[in-house]
Amino acid sequence: MKILSAADMYKWEQLTIKSQNLAPAELMERAAEALFHAIQQYIGERHASFVVLCGFGNNGGDGLAVGRMLYNAGHTVKIYLLAHESYSTENQINQQRLIEMGLSITPITSESFLEFPEKSILIDALFGYGLSRRLDDSWKTLIDQINAASNTTLSVDIPSGLFADKPTPLEAPIIRANITYTLSCPKLSLLFPKYAHFSGTFKVLDIGLDKIILSRIPATYHYTQKEDIQLFVTPLEKFSHKGTYGHSCIIGGCYGSIGAIILASKASLKTGCGMITTYLPACGYSIIQSAFPEAQVQTDARETHISTIPEQITKYNAIGVGMGMGTHPDTEKALFQLLKQHSLTSKVSVLFDADAINILAKNPDWHALIPSYSILTPHPKELERLVGSWADDFEKIKKVREWSHRYQQIVVVKGANSTIVLPDGNVHFNATGNPGMATGGSGDVLSGIITSLLAQHHAPVNAALLGVYLHGLAGDIAATSIHEKSITATDIINHLSAAWQNVSRDYAQ
Repeated sequence: MKILSAADMYKWEQLTIKSQNLAPAELMERAAEALFHAIQQYIGERHASFVVLCGFGNNGGDGLAVGRMLYNAGHTVKIYLLAHESYSTENQINQQRLIEMGLSITPITSESFLEFPEKSILIDALFGYGLSRRLDDSWKTLIDQINAASNTTLSVDIPSGLFADKPTPLEAPIIRANITYTLSCPKLSLLFPKYAHFSGTFKVLDIGLDKIILSRIPATYHYTQKEDIQLFVTPLEKFSHKGTYGHSCIIGGCYGSIGAIILASKASLKTGCGMITTYLPACGYSIIQSAFPEAQVQTDARETHISTIPEQITKYNAIGVGMGMGTHPDTEKALFQLLKQHSLTSKVSVLFDADAINILAKNPDWHALIPSYSILTPHPKELERLVGSWADDFEKIKKVREWSHRYQQIVVVKGANSTIVLPDGNVHFNATGNPGMATGGSGDVLSGIITSLLAQHHAPVNAALLGVYLHGLAGDIAATSIHEKSITATDIINHLSAAWQNVSRDYAQ
């Protein structure tokens, strides 16, 4: 799914109105119906009380229309409308519809003091994605009241006061929503950690905009969902054997951090590669043989850390390196050895994680040795060491895009809505995952998953997109039976089978 700028979003709406021969008010009615059904699903069968806060533009018109529909469905509805000298045409149409049915509209200003019934649900339809400048401090009176209330707040399209596609100062008045119902496609700000406090959970609502027109609008940003991922999923072959699905090699571990490589190795085999070889310091031999008997094991000559690379490295289909590896000088030399040997062959796909990234960050002149379309999976601190610090999420993505393009690498920025940045400049935000996955070892599992997909001959871009999605989906499935606070990395591995089952299509002819 494409993520459009505010300007392109407006263009898509206007071209749809023309192509479908719609009156603008008809498209607004469509949007309101989608909102109404989503809100009705949220509250269930109960009677509810709503306070709808409407602005003077089309976002306010959406609020007026959904307020009318909720009222007609038997709910208690109180409607507030910002006083203004000029309302959009569609806003005026919906004001008139409310007046004709006898539902009163109470005018308010940015400085009004409001009372919200204790159990009422607030619907924020004050400002939409087209906000062009930050709200000044005169809006604090109204917005602080909304944020201070204990009521659930639902925002229409985007929380009022938040820009859709550029940085918003956190000190600006911005509504804090529990749920944001965003129309047609996600807005970029909804995907950034900095603004999660304001957007809450967001849900994309389809309002029937023309998909052919969308296909002609170029986009840099994308939101990866199940239907995108299913394009990469293929059935197993009847006469396949363990060699069919590739041999992955996981390199990592040091004294005290053997668990990381065990988690990565288990995740790799569970994701479907045919064979797994684990290369680790000698101190980990008996541990991994006991914890993971399915793995083939090679050990380094050193007892506590890695000092060289495995023999015959080119026999593997994919290598994942760095998990729990440490940054011992010997280990640095081993990573340099891997880079130099691989640069001469370029036959094996490589993923760099954790301490491998930390070592690369200390040696920027090594970046040119990283094979093109390798995958790097840094957490925020590792990413900062690699590309430098940033002022906000927009600058962070800009820096990663520049780095990815310069060195032709795929960078997976781990976190909520993990972000896959591609060398061609495209950026994909992942739709799966939950806060319970912020747990030790989760990143090791992700690295094992992606390495496995590389070994199974998935192209690096597809392996990154599919791997991040499967990882998050396994965590989401785990959360259906395990409280998010209690999810462990092992739980994610244990639910990979269910994740595969979820994304696998029916291939029967």
